[in-house]
Amino acid sequence: MAKTLSGAMPSLLIVDDLPAIHEMIKSLVGPTGYLCAGAANGEEALLRVRQSHFDVVIVDYAMTPMDGITLIRELLKFDETAIVLLMSGFVDAKLHERAHAAGAWRVLEKPFRFDAFLETLEAAVQEARNKNTVRRAASPDNWPSLAEHMAEREKAYVDLVLKAVEGDRERAARILGITVEKLPGA
Repeated sequence: MAKTLSGAMPSLLIVDDLPAIHEMIKSLVGPTGYLCAGAANGEEALLRVRQSHFDVVIVDYAMTPMDGITLIRELLKFDETAIVLLMSGFVDAKLHERAHAAGAWRVLEKPFRFDAFLETLEAAVQEARNKNTVRRAASPDNWPSLAEHMAEREKAYVDLVLKAVEGDRERAARILGITVEKLPGA
């Protein structure tokens, strides 16, 4: 079973607009020790990456409105140490070149063989461990406290709800289970 340096199971974000791909990858790697989460598109993936850390992100190339190459660039703007694998049903030299230029760690061709996929995934997790160890050693004092992190996440969630209800503060307060006075800016 795969473990991170802390002993925790490695985490994997699967970004594909086809739920069957999520399920297939989860069924392949879940029993070997990976925690898997999914995102149906680039926007959802960016939100998930901002909320949680993933050891490896697997991105499908052919998605709309944001394709996999664009998503890789956006992910790496947020976390330059992210390990991102691009997958596609058709891989050629041009796609390899574009993917690596965008920052993809590897390119996988679908359908993939389980043993080769697992080997690539384990190497990607090891690379993520190495990068995260270096990052933590370089700036451990820059990490927010748990209380600061939770406050930041709470604010982001409140902002998301307010945006979803188009600024209707009463509706947002009902959804959040708080009084209007407790909303920011009250």
